[in-house]
Amino acid sequence: MFGQIHHHSTARGTRFVRLGASLVIATGLSAVLGCDPPATPGPETPPVAQESAQRNKPVRDSGIQVPVARTIADLPLGSAVTLVDAPPVEVVPALLDFGFIAPNEDASGSVKIFNKGTEPLMILAAEPSCKCTTLNDLSGTIIPPGGSVDLEAKLDGAPNTGPKTASIKVLFDGYSVVQVVDLKAEIALPIRAIPPHINAVRNQNRQGRIVVESIDGEPFSVCSMHGLPPTFLGFDPATDTPRSQYILTYDLDTIPTPYPRYLVIETDRPDTPMVDIYLRHETTLPKPNRNLRMAGGFRFPLGLIKQGGYADFEVSFDTVAQPIATVISETSDCRAEMLGTRTEETAKGLLTIVMIRVTPASDYEGVLYAPLSAMTSGGEMAAFHVFGIVSPDGEPCVGPTIEPVSPPTAGKATVKPAG
Repeated sequence: MFGQIHHHSTARGTRFVRLGASLVIATGLSAVLGCDPPATPGPETPPVAQESAQRNKPVRDSGIQVPVARTIADLPLGSAVTLVDAPPVEVVPALLDFGFIAPNEDASGSVKIFNKGTEPLMILAAEPSCKCTTLNDLSGTIIPPGGSVDLEAKLDGAPNTGPKTASIKVLFDGYSVVQVVDLKAEIALPIRAIPPHINAVRNQNRQGRIVVESIDGEPFSVCSMHGLPPTFLGFDPATDTPRSQYILTYDLDTIPTPYPRYLVIETDRPDTPMVDIYLRHETTLPKPNRNLRMAGGFRFPLGLIKQGGYADFEVSFDTVAQPIATVISETSDCRAEMLGTRTEETAKGLLTIVMIRVTPASDYEGVLYAPLSAMTSGGEMAAFHVFGIVSPDGEPCVGPTIEPVSPPTAGKATVKPAG
């Protein structure tokens, strides 16, 4: 009998150690993940919101015993238990894959967390690895043995194309090992480039290959490479029929300088008249202004513009020391006009949004790449670039409009007359 009593006491001690460790991990989980500390509690939640929150919580079976959270102080002196146990859960699917998503579009999905053990499990906390992910509130949720709960996640959109990953860490009461749920997506246009960026810093990758393919498998044509004639591997546009995938070669020594931040591949597909590739180089890296700081990235595609027309777009700033007074075009290829500003309150703070109109020169055609700058009334400036395709008839596939430069004369592009 005494042996049984000792066994149960040891089991309870082990359980209490796990409980105390869980609370310690839960307290430091946000700091480990790099998230902001909890905000100061706001005003009391209205009754309607409380009722909604209760409806969204999983219904607890009245017959299920809720685990009682305890601390390490509850343990007998001299207790020492190794905390390496993982919770008896299964996440289905193991990876939350959002697939392809368009730039600046959010993606939502969910996974089921199954309790594979014989006792109820309480979720102490669930935290994402970055602010780009938001979750439904599962803190305090009880999962009965054999039951499950849905963990819902929303991945915020991003302007730049390419892979995007995140993770969610879930802590269960009584277990020291954190359950990790991985998330992934690929931000892509209907036609994508692989790789989505070129790292040319310190003279790297000055020559290379790029795969350009349609996600849906539909054939298309590549019309130009940033206004230059495209160079294909294993394909002759004069004799071969269009494909859904091409291998292009590039040579940075043939591209006029200063280098653009984004290389523009022109296609004949109406829903994707251009595909951009981020060119990372010492001369293309952004130089943020702390007094006029942009929000949401530096990618501003204008799309297809009919010659004689214009394109409107918006630029967001999360730090504006003085009112924004104007927008300036740094090239004669187009002019920029500030249409106005407005402010928006978001979860990330107050944004100042500048509405801008870009009008290409009346005789311009082909790939348009233009540096612009926003200026405040006090002279603070923030530079950014826009790019698009200017077409005489408003149809895609204008084709090459400049000739490659040779290395000795790099920077002096020969512009082919319009028409």
